[in-house]
Amino acid sequence: MNTASDRRPPDLSIAFGEFCPEVQFAEGHVLRRKGVHYADMYILLEGEASVDVEPDTHQMPPIRVVEGDMVGEIGFLRGVAATATVIALTPLRALVVDDATLRRIEKEAPDLAVAFHRDLVHTADDRTAFNLAYGSEFPHSAEAKEIEVLLCRNEEMLRSAQALRYEVYCRELGRDSPNADHEMGIIRDELDAFSHTLIAVCDEEVVGTLRAAFTKDGPLGIIESLYCMQDSEMHPHATGISNKFIVKRSERGGPAAIKLVAGLARFARRHDIRECYMDCVPQLLHYYRALGFKVAGPEFMHAENGPSIPLKIDLLRYNDRLCAEMNERRKITLFVKAAALKLLGRFGRSGAGA
Repeated sequence: MNTASDRRPPDLSIAFGEFCPEVQFAEGHVLRRKGVHYADMYILLEGEASVDVEPDTHQMPPIRVVEGDMVGEIGFLRGVAATATVIALTPLRALVVDDATLRRIEKEAPDLAVAFHRDLVHTADDRTAFNLAYGSEFPHSAEAKEIEVLLCRNEEMLRSAQALRYEVYCRELGRDSPNADHEMGIIRDELDAFSHTLIAVCDEEVVGTLRAAFTKDGPLGIIESLYCMQDSEMHPHATGISNKFIVKRSERGGPAAIKLVAGLARFARRHDIRECYMDCVPQLLHYYRALGFKVAGPEFMHAENGPSIPLKIDLLRYNDRLCAEMNERRKITLFVKAAALKLLGRFGRSGAGA
């Protein structure tokens, strides 16, 4: 097993210790799972972990991270999904760095924040060299390269999602949103302040977006009542909503939509969300039911979408279905199931056991 070359100066770990909480992990604990988005990172204080870029095939040699190394820093700052699975080889102690902590450091210790960001340049160089040395020998699917799902990590990324909302809702569909800023060409609302927004990127262009807001993070307003969330025993500690689900016309029918759904499902489960709520127009109900969604309450009038049906899904039960790769066979299976549910609906049968 190779040893990571991106060791952090000891004083950086000590300095961060004044701001960051400490956590401990047992041997065998999975710190990162490849393909999942995370909103934090770790600085190792004690112990060793294995970083496996190809956890399924083990074609690429794993590297070892030790005291002073960082775990998940690139994904934390850029919003990309984890590119490797990281497993504790020994009991670990680590510092946790999240958004609130980093903002505090930037405000109270700007010199430390500058040193941190500059130090990451060396990490990025080392990771690039590792990928050039080992990554080019192994093929990757063309589809995986075409669409990349990112977690918005700054105002610019969030603004690109808000602009796509405006482009589709106001320009393409000709709808008027109460949250539209026509001068800036964006749609934004109060939930953007604490929600988690994913974007799908193809050739450096944002082609899709999906937003998640967790009840434990902030007030959802009237949505909680419209979705009948208060009727769930999971509410509010393990519930969340998903909305602002938009894919650019040129990418509809492609992998962008299912990759956004899969990314959100993994991210929500990472944050211990059990039930996810959303709404859809009546014409699409059978497609969502084919994925595992159930009707959560009576139909209502949505300010942007018109008549809408509130839905909910058990993320634990349907995690595999939501996160599965959308190959041709699965597309056909979902289409057939959706068509069958639509037919059952015409005859007055609910088909609730999807």
